[in-house]
Amino acid sequence: MQKTSKEFYSERGVDWLSHKKNNERSKEELSYIVRLLRKDWKILDLACGYGRLTIPLAEIGYKMEGIDITPIFIEKAKEEAKKKNLNIEFRVGDMINLPYDSNSFDAVICMWNAFSELVLEDEQVSAILEIYRVLKKDGMCLIEVRNHRSGKLIAANMIDGYDAMPSYNHTRGSMKKLMELSGLEDYRVFIDNFGGRNRLFLEIRKY
Repeated sequence: MQKTSKEFYSERGVDWLSHKKNNERSKEELSYIVRLLRKDWKILDLACGYGRLTIPLAEIGYKMEGIDITPIFIEKAKEEAKKKNLNIEFRVGDMINLPYDSNSFDAVICMWNAFSELVLEDEQVSAILEIYRVLKKDGMCLIEVRNHRSGKLIAANMIDGYDAMPSYNHTRGSMKKLMELSGLEDYRVFIDNFGGRNRLFLEIRKY
């Protein structure tokens, strides 16, 4: 039976995941994100994990909240935020049913290929519509995933030799199709260097 993201990450644990990111790459990714965000915005880190980006952004003055489907990640994020005396609200939750009021955030970021862990098209559309719902007027969302050119859309996934949850191999075309299905028109799909690698981005605006 295929694992869910929650099952896989709960089995592997926080230390295993944190060791997969080196500090230099995290700094490069953070500097990329900072160029897009404003300090007066209220920002949601969607699929925030253990707060890898949420906490550093809060440390430099951004108003952050974080949500992730894996409880052990949220527990760790809360511990780290408390140690650093940071006021960040972290929640356990699912990106296809966000526990926030409409028009709650100026920006939503969904990084580290987390969006690709939704392998059903209707779930992906639901997540996009939920993100759009919680955005304020003039808000923006940035989703980052691996860039795939062709091949099977849904692939079995091995990470460090472990059987992991399946992954959706997004392309420019698959992202554009999702936006057509969602009925949203203010977006752009692009490829850019992110932490030393070319990644696929979906940017959504709410006007």
